[in-house]
Amino acid sequence: MQSVLLLQGPLGPFFQHFSRFLDRQGIQVHKINFNGGDSCWPCKGHNVNYTGTLPEWRHFLDNYLKAHRIDTVFCYSDCREYHAVARQFCLSHGVRFFVFEEGYLRPHYITLEENGVNAHSPWFGKLDRLLDEVSPEPPHHDFNIKPNFKRRIYFAMRYYAQMQLTRGRFNHYVHHRHRPYWQEGTAWLKGWYTKYSHTAHDKGLQQQLIDHHSGHIHLVPLQVADDFQIRTHSPFRDVAESIEHILESFAATAPQNDVLMFKHHPMDRGYTNYSRLIHGLARKLGIKDRVFYGFEISLPDLYHHCKGVVTVNSTVGLSALFHHIPTLTLGQALYDIPGLTSQCSLEEFWHRPQPVNKKRFRQLQSFLLHNTQLNGSFYCEPAKTCQQIWQQLQNLHHQRAPQPKAVPQRPTQPAGNPGCATAEEVA
Repeated sequence: MQSVLLLQGPLGPFFQHFSRFLDRQGIQVHKINFNGGDSCWPCKGHNVNYTGTLPEWRHFLDNYLKAHRIDTVFCYSDCREYHAVARQFCLSHGVRFFVFEEGYLRPHYITLEENGVNAHSPWFGKLDRLLDEVSPEPPHHDFNIKPNFKRRIYFAMRYYAQMQLTRGRFNHYVHHRHRPYWQEGTAWLKGWYTKYSHTAHDKGLQQQLIDHHSGHIHLVPLQVADDFQIRTHSPFRDVAESIEHILESFAATAPQNDVLMFKHHPMDRGYTNYSRLIHGLARKLGIKDRVFYGFEISLPDLYHHCKGVVTVNSTVGLSALFHHIPTLTLGQALYDIPGLTSQCSLEEFWHRPQPVNKKRFRQLQSFLLHNTQLNGSFYCEPAKTCQQIWQQLQNLHHQRAPQPKAVPQRPTQPAGNPGCATAEEVA
């Protein structure tokens, strides 16, 4: 690894810290900004603003990688429009492509995988066979990650404010969240308010569920509205469609003494509220007294009162399996493995959720920790986190992850010279 390209990173200065760390290792660093928010925290090395269109992006990337002899690309999330194009290009041209994501095992870990994460992971669909050879080991991490929500609010507001102020310069940019930029920044403040305004009510709701419905609770942890795991790796268009599907199935086939508890995603508090949808449809289906919805529900305290957990493909499913709660996935999930998740229909799951094989989960946990998880955070402890990343990259130096079959993509030839017309060097 001699010349590295950084695409979009997590909200905040993590890629700035990472670029400085790589530079100290003697690695040439390049950073491409797709909007003004990306340039909030300039990286060490060459910073370039890409101002071209999405169809022109593949051709520009081809030229840039060749001109600067890039051998490795890093990004956060592999399904964002620009990252999806880069992933396919790198896979088909022999350029190493690493993806960061929030940890599969939280809160003390982040994810780093080569070629993709979640259903794009090189291990997807192979774990059932690979786990047979894994010796379960207790998890161990060197340092704890403390809550950092307030810091993330600041990062988000700064990012989206800069994005809004410079939108004229990046007028071709396609954002992965489909709402006005100003709403993105204010949503984090709204989320902070929602958290504290619902705490007392939801504490009472949780106690009510435990007192009156213990052992008959089906928990549904909702995912963020713009989650690519829903949009790309599931049969649903969005979270709302998955809610409707679950409610209709529950009303038609679940035992009469069972209840359904929808838990709002903590990072989606400021963006969405499904109260009207959930309670309105429950009323229409005649199950309004058996359906609940909350924001500030403590999952560890509720798990052992649950009959089962239904998720599309949220990483909360891993948390449920950790607590040995029967879990069903409705979409593609890395941890959807026989012996762990229930391998049955939703209608059957309401009645006969399949138990979790505890040894199998410990094997999965050990495998993930050794192959995909790094002790660290994108929002604090940057020095320690970068050191963990470097150690993992050194371990992979002479290895290549299993290569998924690349999907052929027709090259786009934009008019003009993309090297001049669609990018500008940042001082």
